[in-house]
Amino acid sequence: MSFCYAGVSSYWRPYELEAAKAFFGSEATIDDADYFFWRHNTESVNNTILQRSLEIESRYLNANPNGKIINPMSSFCYTNNKDLCFSRWQEEGIRSPKFITFNSKQDILDSGLIYPFLIRLNDGVTGEDTFLVTNEKELDKFLPMVDAAYSRNKRIETKKIAVEFIDTSIRDNFKTSFRIIVAGKSVIVGYARISDDWLAITKQFTDNKKEHFVEQNKRLEKLIFNNYDELVRSVSVLGLHHVGIDAIADKDDNLYFLEVQPFYFCGNTNRTSPPFWNPYKPPELVKWLVDDKEYLSQEMPMYYSNWLNKRNHFNLCYKSLKESL
Repeated sequence: MSFCYAGVSSYWRPYELEAAKAFFGSEATIDDADYFFWRHNTESVNNTILQRSLEIESRYLNANPNGKIINPMSSFCYTNNKDLCFSRWQEEGIRSPKFITFNSKQDILDSGLIYPFLIRLNDGVTGEDTFLVTNEKELDKFLPMVDAAYSRNKRIETKKIAVEFIDTSIRDNFKTSFRIIVAGKSVIVGYARISDDWLAITKQFTDNKKEHFVEQNKRLEKLIFNNYDELVRSVSVLGLHHVGIDAIADKDDNLYFLEVQPFYFCGNTNRTSPPFWNPYKPPELVKWLVDDKEYLSQEMPMYYSNWLNKRNHFNLCYKSLKESL
């Protein structure tokens, strides 16, 4: 049993290569491998790379009719273009925000989409060039910014989209979001992110969010339990196998699926630091996770065992991949 891999702007995350070898054997050439892992960092793929990747995929399947491709390039559009991902999920009855693609202000006004909503590009990441619009005056203010981003950052089927805003407010009016890892037919882990504003990402953690961090990670464990099959299905209907899902929940614990990232950030041994590799910042979060491990690992066992422990994380991921394939 053997595997090969290819990718742009990617690398083996902490303990990942060891896990791949443990469950998929030795590395081999593209003409001989039983399994092919695509490891593209989505945002680094342009049309030339996409077409070349599809050619490589075709060559692999011709040489290995029984070979298996993990995260095939035939599903790249769902990882790159949020509108296509939303549409596919909605076809399958998987909850995601309402959205429209638009070219002009009038397109938005005619769509019936109500305030507040977000305007952005369909292939942006981490909230870049994304604006929360609560009225027409703000729409007039932010539209030129999205237009400029569109002219500057067009890549593969780039479009401007307006997306329904889901209020994720929790106690003390903090906001939250979730990253959930699915591999094969298993939900491996998830973790919560707490913020002062609508863009909830890890680096916005501060000491006054400690209680909320614990609460939301415990909440997420329940959300995963209650939505387990849906989480696995949300990946399989896209033709993918191993991804990080970005999701949010409203005040009634309805889970909304936002996007998938095949090469989710899990730490980089060349630029991030132990003990966790990710999170490696902010220092307030890392220090707290270390100093209060005894208490926190009891309160958030999934987070400590399946995310902070990267060796265990990737062993679980690749074991599930092997079993499902």
